Amino acid sequence: MIEPQPALVLEQLSLSYGRRRLWQIEAAQWSAGQLIWLQGANGAGKTSLMKVISGLLTPTQGRVRRIHHVAEPQAMCYLHQQPYVFSTSVRRNLEQVLSSRYLQAVPVAERHRRLEAALVWAQLSEQADQPARTLSGGERQRLALARARILQPRFWLLDEPSANLDQQAVQLLATLIQDVLAAGCGILLTAHQSNAITDLAQCIWRLDQQQLSIHPGA
Repeated sequence: MIEPQPALVLEQLSLSYGRRRLWQIEAAQWSAGQLIWLQGANGAGKTSLMKVISGLLTPTQGRVRRIHHVAEPQAMCYLHQQPYVFSTSVRRNLEQVLSSRYLQAVPVAERHRRLEAALVWAQLSEQADQPARTLSGGERQRLALARARILQPRFWLLDEPSANLDQQAVQLLATLIQDVLAAGCGILLTAHQSNAITDLAQCIWRLDQQQLSIHPGA
């Protein structure tokens, strides 16, 4: 079996706050179509690592080397544990994405086609005209995934997407994440407990004592 080629490589990467080193990573790589479960205790620096990888935070040393198409700005999408929603309908929350600079080269008709497809995919069609802030936790997570799907990133970073969700909501998210993987996208996610989503992981990254260890998935 041919191993997938890495699309993103971490090289001699470290992050410090003042004199406190949060973590130091000698080397790691992430491939398209691969789901990685990032583990670690509270305060280990999981969210900081995700933000460094996505370009939202600058490392103290080292670099995140993006290969080929991953160098495109829209190739990476970081989704926070508590998705932000605007004080308007679900549909209008999605419409906010249509004016993104990353979609300027996409025809308007195609942007709206993506929006309608994202509503159906996330199973939010019935809630399209509902105020987004009245959605349940699981529905908000699906709205966040739908927004990302419109942008079509190649790599998704999901920070605690299953936190405080019941089993049914987690299973629905797992189905959507399977679709993302099947489309050839890479996913890096954090979760404190194993569930239907983490069961999809092909690889585990574990932050412990300022170091990153790598282990096979389930």
